[in-house]
Amino acid sequence: MSLAFKRRYISLIRSGVKIETRRLRRPRLRVGGIYPIRVGGELLPDRVRVLKIYPQRLGEMTEEEARREGFKTLEEFRRAWVNIYNHWDADLRVWVIEFRHLGERFKE
Repeated sequence: MSLAFKRRYISLIRSGVKIETRRLRRPRLRVGGIYPIRVGGELLPDRVRVLKIYPQRLGEMTEEEARREGFKTLEEFRRAWVNIYNHWDADLRVWVIEFRHLGERFKE
């Protein structure tokens, strides 16, 4: 198992700015688990620990949560979401994954 991200978000994860991600499907991850980061088919040496997984409707997302996603504003997050998924539906139920970056070459 791994947690996939677009390359543009890796520096935000490494710097501790991006500490949440939202997905359309419930991830097959477990809270407390440590997972590598994947970009495309490439596994990076970085590891993250999953802190929380919970459902949320997109329309319930706050400005603070957008910042934890690595964006300056909720509107900026919304534009990025539409760029990836082609639409914004405030009633869409997504899965929030809260995580902490453990570093590169992390050993358990």
